[in-house]
Amino acid sequence: MSRLKRRNFITALTSGLLGLGVSKHMSAGPALSFPGQKESAAPKINKYKDLGKTGLKVPDVSFGAISLFEPNVLRYAYECGVTYFDTAESYLRMKGEAYVGQGLKEVRDKVIITTKHGQNFRQKIEKAAFIQRLEASLKRLQTDHIDIAMIHSLDDLSLALNNQELMSAYEQLKKEGKVRFTGFSTHNAKVTLKQALDTDFAQVILFQYNHMEGKEIEPHIKAARQKGIGTVAMKVFAGGMQGNLKSMVNQQTSYPQAAIRWVMSNPDVDTCIPTMSSYSHVEEYVATSGQPLDRTSLQMLASYERQVHSVYCRVSCRECLSACPNNVAVNDVLRYAMYFEHYGREKEAIGYYADLEPERKPLGCENCAAPCESACPYGLRVKAKLQHSHEILTA
Repeated sequence: MSRLKRRNFITALTSGLLGLGVSKHMSAGPALSFPGQKESAAPKINKYKDLGKTGLKVPDVSFGAISLFEPNVLRYAYECGVTYFDTAESYLRMKGEAYVGQGLKEVRDKVIITTKHGQNFRQKIEKAAFIQRLEASLKRLQTDHIDIAMIHSLDDLSLALNNQELMSAYEQLKKEGKVRFTGFSTHNAKVTLKQALDTDFAQVILFQYNHMEGKEIEPHIKAARQKGIGTVAMKVFAGGMQGNLKSMVNQQTSYPQAAIRWVMSNPDVDTCIPTMSSYSHVEEYVATSGQPLDRTSLQMLASYERQVHSVYCRVSCRECLSACPNNVAVNDVLRYAMYFEHYGREKEAIGYYADLEPERKPLGCENCAAPCESACPYGLRVKAKLQHSHEILTA
């Protein structure tokens, strides 16, 4: 089956899984081709790397299961050689883990699954309650263990390390074999990557890294990798705005392929997890595996940067936060708007925004002098973007 063409694979897989209740409606559709891939042939992962010192081997292009509605897409990715899959308790309001469990249950012993659990450190965390949450994830994932359990979207690692209940829970879960490795995801890598060097808790770290932001954290990525920490890059498409840019269409190399090549040209990055929510995503992204960063890709990235420079909020920047007199969570609000407008995650973005504390929302921007705009090193119209974000994210 490893050499099945996409059309034949989907037909065969559908027939085999219908009886398992994995998919009720599915059509093969035309096979697609992308640069670096033979026409009508399924692409293959060409490169695998060590994930830090975990002993795990991961493909250079892995699977981000953020907005996934068809479990068979996961299985197709596996047949293309993808063996690392990233999800989270919160994705699709807990349905994301269920989709991953459905799609991978037949090959569970051959894949690596990461899931993440968010924590509100302003509230009391109880060990037993957290263990129950993780065990619920195990049921949704249809597995008896999680390969990598991460704290989701952590801005300050010390908050986690100083929470004895949480650390004790992870320790117990490891002893019981329900968790193999621990780590965290972060949008504040400037701080957390350095913090990770002083603890053994962070065995794998997921961080934002792309050609428009993240270059300044490269020394920290290298230091983490030298310590033996597994390094995984997310949000590699720098806002994912290529669909709105005419010049990004019908290129020899697609923008996503160029962006993936740039990220994986850094030898200190073990893998990246672009969101694969369709068969065409799998084919397009996997086709970049093992491909070098070439001149065509660099030209594509330069074109993208010129067009989005003054509208793309670098989520990891944070320069404007201290300038805001109302303590608005500027980077979080604009990140949710990015999910809504460019990631196709409208409902999830609205949910994230609804969960944000009211005092952190841009409710007082109208009469504000907008010192955030003076603080922005990229000249963004921050006030207008915040007001627009509130409009689209308010259900």
